[in-house]
Amino acid sequence: MADSTFSHISRRSVLVGGAATLAAGLGARRARAADKVKLQFMYPVGVSGDINRIVSGMISNFNATNEGIEVEAIYAGSYDNTEQKVITALGVGDPPSTWLPINSALQTFLGLDSLADVTEKAKGTDINQDFLPGFLETCVSDGKLYGLPFQPSTPVLYINKDMFKAAGIAKAPVTWAELFDVAKALTVRENGELKRWGLTIGGGWHDWIFECYCRQNGLVPWTKDKVLFERPESVDALEFWVKMVKAGVMPPASTWQGSANDFMAGRTAMLYHSTGSLTNLRKSSPFEVDVAFMPKNKTFGACQGGGPIMIAKKQSDAQIEASWTFAKWMTSTEVQSQWCRDTGYLAVRKSSWETPEMKAYLEQVPQAKVALEQAAYAGAFLQVPGYHKVREYLKSAIDSTLAGSTAPDVALKEAADNSNREIQRLLRRRT
Repeated sequence: MADSTFSHISRRSVLVGGAATLAAGLGARRARAADKVKLQFMYPVGVSGDINRIVSGMISNFNATNEGIEVEAIYAGSYDNTEQKVITALGVGDPPSTWLPINSALQTFLGLDSLADVTEKAKGTDINQDFLPGFLETCVSDGKLYGLPFQPSTPVLYINKDMFKAAGIAKAPVTWAELFDVAKALTVRENGELKRWGLTIGGGWHDWIFECYCRQNGLVPWTKDKVLFERPESVDALEFWVKMVKAGVMPPASTWQGSANDFMAGRTAMLYHSTGSLTNLRKSSPFEVDVAFMPKNKTFGACQGGGPIMIAKKQSDAQIEASWTFAKWMTSTEVQSQWCRDTGYLAVRKSSWETPEMKAYLEQVPQAKVALEQAAYAGAFLQVPGYHKVREYLKSAIDSTLAGSTAPDVALKEAADNSNREIQRLLRRRT
């Protein structure tokens, strides 16, 4: 009997104790969940490939290694869609904690007084020493830091190496004149029907690539309070594009994704596209893909695309601090090294390029280093107030010119006048 009672008491004690332990565990987990700082990260996908899956995996890794923070990844579509969704959320007072715009949007969000100033947070870290200066500058205005660069890119010239070999062309074009000649040699028509373009300039971002051409002509086509689209260097750049279209070596229009698809399908021999598309184009093309600097005219020149991680000003101190932790993690040495290898976007830290994994990758894929070397000739993209409308004015001018409906000088003068009126309107509102 004593043994039976003892057994009964023991089992009861175990059950009660187990329930208490379980309850305590659940309570502790609920407390930890309640203590978590919750953030939303709104981001676009601006290149071809499976970027969505890669970003989701990065967020999962961050959440697993940062117990006190939970980040929700929100895919918002294109850069333009992301910007508009963030602006709408700011308008109703409920912005995401962090977001990833195109770097040109810095002045737009500063004009809305929406960005946390992280200048002081960066002091005492290695950010100012280890980040590549040209990339960090896309987050700086009037000496203050408003985010961290995450996925900088430049356009590069992608080449179907098999087509080059078949045509007996030994090297990539270095100048505009060589580009024209090579594009002409690689364009294929049969009985008057086009079979292959020699060159395609990725559509949808004509303005971004056009700024590169202006820089190759020795002109940065904007200052912080006006644009210079009407200058002779800009007009000359667009006239060169028109020359290629009229010669039948380049289509007058394309789409961003469609141009990448055309390259992978062998419908164009050369393609201007983002370095962020490198991994997808290289792995998805049934031929050897090479990468070269964009050809020069007066000089080499490139324009930085991609964007920084920005942090909302109007949120709690705890959320701002957690957002800063998240931005630092996403731009850390190892994460950036992996991100670069997975996508083709440029790693923002010097130390990322020195990791053993990156060195091994560059040995295997030397094309990945072209954009880094070209970045020495690159600057930020269209850093003016109201850049979104300015982009539309410029894109419309370029597209109408390539379609043959407007002369380059007339179209660019109209785009400059409209853009400068908009810029001045916004500057007056700030004073």
